[in-house]
Amino acid sequence: MSQTKIITFLGAIARSTTYSYQDKNYVGEVFAQALREFCQYDTMLVCVTALAKEKTFPILEALNDSRIQPIDIPTGRTTEEMWETFKIITQQVDEGDRVIFDITHGLRSLPFIVFLFAAYLKAAKSVSIEAIYYGALELSDSKNGIPAPVIDLSEFVSMIDWITATDQFIQTGDARQLSGLLNSDGNAGNATKKAAKTLFDISTATVLCQPLHLAKIVANLEPDLLKAQEQIERTVPPFETLRQRITDTFGDFIGDFKQETKAALKAQLRLIKWYFDNNRLMEGMTLAREWLINGVIYRLGLAFDLKVKNREEIAKAISGVEMVSSDRLTVEELNDYGKIIHDTWSEKDSLSQLWNVLQPVRNALDHAGHQEGAMSVEKILKKVHQISLLLDNLATTWELI
Repeated sequence: MSQTKIITFLGAIARSTTYSYQDKNYVGEVFAQALREFCQYDTMLVCVTALAKEKTFPILEALNDSRIQPIDIPTGRTTEEMWETFKIITQQVDEGDRVIFDITHGLRSLPFIVFLFAAYLKAAKSVSIEAIYYGALELSDSKNGIPAPVIDLSEFVSMIDWITATDQFIQTGDARQLSGLLNSDGNAGNATKKAAKTLFDISTATVLCQPLHLAKIVANLEPDLLKAQEQIERTVPPFETLRQRITDTFGDFIGDFKQETKAALKAQLRLIKWYFDNNRLMEGMTLAREWLINGVIYRLGLAFDLKVKNREEIAKAISGVEMVSSDRLTVEELNDYGKIIHDTWSEKDSLSQLWNVLQPVRNALDHAGHQEGAMSVEKILKKVHQISLLLDNLATTWELI
């Protein structure tokens, strides 16, 4: 059963201090004394070195609170000792626990380490970080009756979530986490909700390999994120940098075949490369075949066409030229487009070679290995690398790079 756990650290020196939290004052010789007065918790794990256990832990022990438990940790003089502390503390936290950190006392490296604790526990154990408190002793003035303010630093942990979610979106196209952060409680402003939906729609389009739909949605990405930024920049100040990174990546995939075919072909090629670079080989290979047909349509001077019958004619032309090159078909058996390619295109051999490598890999991926003598994973990876190079070669010939 999950619990609310306070993880606090003790130094070797105690000093009676008045702390101010939410307009109320609390007194403690160590901050944990004050903390227990305004926090609801099930367990307080008090991390103590041998010296702190001797000098300051007795202050908490005297409270006779069974929820307070000492946790022995090394002094932290070396990185090895710090890793040992990391291991000791993370073992005390269970799946789904709610954690409150206190970084008031202890070594100066403690805040850095605690933020790593928080990131790890959120990812590895689905822990929620309720607060990261710091009793700012240096801001107090006992002579003038100014208490030490208690600062909650937990909102800075959320930056780890934003960075992770942005990175996940850019590398995989999965925007569910990022979209959720934009509207985490369902009460976001209209502009932020719209941006969250745009991100989700882009995610769906990339996962389902729908580049034509993706190109339309991505056109809305930058303006939608800019409007959302106006609403959330106070709570997520670095959002502008994250927004720029997102729009720089996905803005490359905008292209309209009906308006400017050449620019759209370039955009689709960048999307294929993005799929390959991020190990999204299924989508990359699926789109590579369609891109090749689009490219041949463009090279033939035809209008962009989505009619299945017409696209299959182009596919037969490409396949036919490849079969002629391997003596499995005669030139006379080619369809009209195939004869044009064979008789007039200097790049026909490059086109044939690409089709010859691409089709078997695409089929192998589509059938998910459910074929006798299926292509091995190692061979698929090798072939994908070859296909990427052949795509570059043909795209260069067609002046699409």
